[in-house]
Amino acid sequence: MQTLKGVILLVFLFTAGVSDAMVYESKVYSPHIKTVQLFPTGYDMAFPVIHLNSNETLDLHFDDLSASAKTYYYTVVQCHSDWTPTLLNVMEYIDGFTEANINDYDYSNGTKVPYVHYKLQLPNNDMKFNKSGNYALIVYENNKDNPIFTQRFMITESKVVIDAGVAYPRSLYDRDKFQEVVFKVGYKGFQIDNPQMEIKASVLQNYRWDNAKLDVKPQFIGINELNFDFNGVLTYPSLGREFRFFDMRSLRFRGQNIRSFDIKDDENDVYLTFDAPQQPGKYQYLKDLNGQYFIENLDNPYYNTGADYAKVHFTFDFAGTISNGNFFVVGAFNNWTCDETSKMRYDQLERSYTADILLKQGTYNYSYIFKEEKENATDQFLTEGYYYDTENDYSILLYYTPFGERYDRLIAIKHINSQLNRY
Repeated sequence: MQTLKGVILLVFLFTAGVSDAMVYESKVYSPHIKTVQLFPTGYDMAFPVIHLNSNETLDLHFDDLSASAKTYYYTVVQCHSDWTPTLLNVMEYIDGFTEANINDYDYSNGTKVPYVHYKLQLPNNDMKFNKSGNYALIVYENNKDNPIFTQRFMITESKVVIDAGVAYPRSLYDRDKFQEVVFKVGYKGFQIDNPQMEIKASVLQNYRWDNAKLDVKPQFIGINELNFDFNGVLTYPSLGREFRFFDMRSLRFRGQNIRSFDIKDDENDVYLTFDAPQQPGKYQYLKDLNGQYFIENLDNPYYNTGADYAKVHFTFDFAGTISNGNFFVVGAFNNWTCDETSKMRYDQLERSYTADILLKQGTYNYSYIFKEEKENATDQFLTEGYYYDTENDYSILLYYTPFGERYDRLIAIKHINSQLNRY
């Protein structure tokens, strides 16, 4: 009896620990850290994923606007598919040092806003990874429990084949507003004993984790095939006229969708053209970055250290004020986060909502989103509208966790486009 009680207590403690485990995000915690980017080497706007046991690497870039060089350290935590940490010891998934310092940095050159630019490549001679799955990169100064930022990345294997596309939702109500991802998994030659227990998928729209579908199970199981078609879960809103954008690659000449400059001795102010809600149902295809951004300075080829910072002024001309929530400016540049830095305020003089965000020179995609205060729900139909033909990228991540395993293997990843891979 005592043994049974002990087992029950251990199960309870384990379950409680799992449920209370922290979820790692791509998030900046220090106000003087800006423009954190993590991408495959040579592909600035690509998803941060590399293949296990390959020569592929990831590049990390970030700026410290305190303008004095510091000694920053990094470590890596392996996570489950839901971004909670696994129970593996760090030595089980890292070969080499489990912590190391970032010693590659340069001072900004010719910029009005001084900063120190840091960069790091992973894996490297100090740290390599021997298991697939989700990982959180933690960068800190003194204490890894108090990081300056964290970034998500993935290491994948190629064990199965995913055939995927984008289709009209079966619901008549959703057909003109949403896109549905459908896919099949062929696993011939790869043993999966219990697909409903051992297989799960995560599906992302435009590399966004804020509205990702997690822990998606197969709809049907066939011979050497798993079917995820039309399960009613993988539907995503398709925003109206593609993403809004502006070109701030030069502070000498006005780029697209920039209304004016105010160039001072010690800072730069950039005013964007006035924005308004998109008209639902009216669609115009514009080639965009699907919410992403890239850093570039047309006046200085060394843009990592030569691109300046500017206070970008956003103006959203909405008809009147709304009392039950707030508008936010979101995009990959702020990890689609609705917080105080992206929050818009109503300007009585402009009779519009405004926000000022410090950004590095480059080309940016962005959109507006409304968030209700009480329900904590977000709505982009109010600001952007929906239209089925909007072009979007989708990523399918397939995880495999055999019985008794303590981490989720990432056994396949598939990228598709709503126009190029339409069903």
